Amino acid sequence: MRTFLLFAFILAAWLSFADAKLQNVTVKGVAVCNKKRLANAKVVLIDKDTLDPHDELASIHTNKEGEFELYGEEDEIGKIEPFIRVHHNCNTQPGCTRVTEYQVPQDKIGSTYDMTYVTLDIITHNDKNNC
Repeated sequence: MRTFLLFAFILAAWLSFADAKLQNVTVKGVAVCNKKRLANAKVVLIDKDTLDPHDELASIHTNKEGEFELYGEEDEIGKIEPFIRVHHNCNTQPGCTRVTEYQVPQDKIGSTYDMTYVTLDIITHNDKNNC
């Protein structure tokens, strides 16, 4: 009985991966703080998962002009749920960072989501401060 259950579990896991399909997204934009481009902010592209930890698809620091571009792909059974997480010091206390998240629209999966200017001086209720 134990062997049968193990076999059934392995078979179910294999079948679930067999139905997964590779999906991708590109996200680009310019990080801005108080109308100035923000260099060296960390931008992470993440796929939100419900039953297991989120998957980090890519990360980069903004260049001296505040620009970033990330590409990520993931095998998923359903649709991927990408978002970006920006670690920055816009309007924070000295030595602190703030983390801001932005969802990627579902219709941008398989293409490029151009966020244009990502205004980080707007503080939302979801932002997290790290001091």
